[in-house]
Amino acid sequence: MDIQKMFFSFDGRLNRKPFILGNLALWVISSIFGFIMNGSDSTLISILGFVVGLALIAGSISLIVKRLHDLDKNGLFALILLVPIVNFFFELYLLFVKGTDGSNKFGEDPLQQAY
Repeated sequence: MDIQKMFFSFDGRLNRKPFILGNLALWVISSIFGFIMNGSDSTLISILGFVVGLALIAGSISLIVKRLHDLDKNGLFALILLVPIVNFFFELYLLFVKGTDGSNKFGEDPLQQAY
């Protein structure tokens, strides 16, 4: 799966492994930029950090929506993540529950597709 489709598209499904790896990649990038921004007072670095932050948020939302699609749920269920305490258990649900076997209304089973 290419980067643009994985992080900046809301179409399709995403099983657990790419979801975890994608979130890990976003966390690493976020940590690196946080480290760079922490030691800088430059306006240019702050603007760059803001733009990168927006891209990371968009990527994270994309991963969550596609993971919900794999569970045969609408992407609007991602709004549950805005509820304190509930969001922790919902994230565990996204991490550990197996997706729908076979195709569903959001596409083919990602475990049966050859990339």
